[in-house]
Amino acid sequence: MISNNITPKKLWSRQQISSIDVDYDSWNKKRESIQSFSQITQSCIFTVDVFKERYDFASDNFSTILGYNPTWIRTIQKQGDVLEERIHPDDRTQLLEYQIEHGRFIYSLPQEERNDYQQMFQYRILNAKGQYVNVISRQQVLEKDRNGKAWIIMGVIDISPDQLFTEKIKRTVINSKTGEILAPMFIPAEKQLTNREKEILLLIRQGFLSKEIADKLSLSIYTVNNHRKNILAKLDVDNVMEAINTARDLGIIY
Repeated sequence: MISNNITPKKLWSRQQISSIDVDYDSWNKKRESIQSFSQITQSCIFTVDVFKERYDFASDNFSTILGYNPTWIRTIQKQGDVLEERIHPDDRTQLLEYQIEHGRFIYSLPQEERNDYQQMFQYRILNAKGQYVNVISRQQVLEKDRNGKAWIIMGVIDISPDQLFTEKIKRTVINSKTGEILAPMFIPAEKQLTNREKEILLLIRQGFLSKEIADKLSLSIYTVNNHRKNILAKLDVDNVMEAINTARDLGIIY
C-alpha cells in the first residue's frame, strides 16, 4: 500500500524545475486559448503547473457536469486538491497508487523520454446529481521548461460510454511518439517473468503437465520444475492457479 503522506504535489515536485527555465508570458497566451476552447467543448479540462505545484485552470464544465462548487473551480489556483474530492474513495486510493507507480516508471527513463507517455484512466466520480458515474481521464504534457522537463500538464475528463461497474480502475498507458500501448499495469521488477517462464505458465494454463512441457520444449523435467518454483516465488503465490490469475491481472499473460 502506498503511504497516505504522498500527494500529487509531492510527485510534481520531483521535476525540480527552476524559475529561470519557465516562460509565463508564453504560457499565459496559450492558457487563454485553452480557456476559449473549454467554452465550446463538453469535456472537463484542467491544467497543472508543476513548477508552482498547483492546479492552474479548470473549466466551468466541472461545475455544470460534475457538480463541483463553481467558486472553487473559478479559484482553482487556491483550492489545493479540490479536483480529487469527488472521486470515489476506493478509486482515489487506486488512482494515487497508479500515479506514483507511473512516476517511478517515468523517472527510471532517460530524461528525453519522460514526456513521451500519456495515461488514460476510467474511474468513478460524483456527477451533478450526486451519483457516481464512470469517466475517462487523459493527461499529457502541454508545456516543457527550457530543459525539457514537464512543466504544464493538461487533463481532459469525459463521461465514459461504459457505465458498467468495475472494482478496479481501468488504465492504459500510451507512448504518444510510437503509438505503443503498454500493459494496463506496470509490473514491478521483482515480479517480471522471463520469456521462458511466460511460455511455461501459458502451457500450464492449457493443462500440460511438467513432463509434457519438458518434452514439448526439449527441456529436462528438473528445469521445468525449477521454472515453476521461480514463477510462484516471483508472483508471491502458493499454486499455479493463483499464478495464472495474478499474471493475467498484471498483464503478464492474456
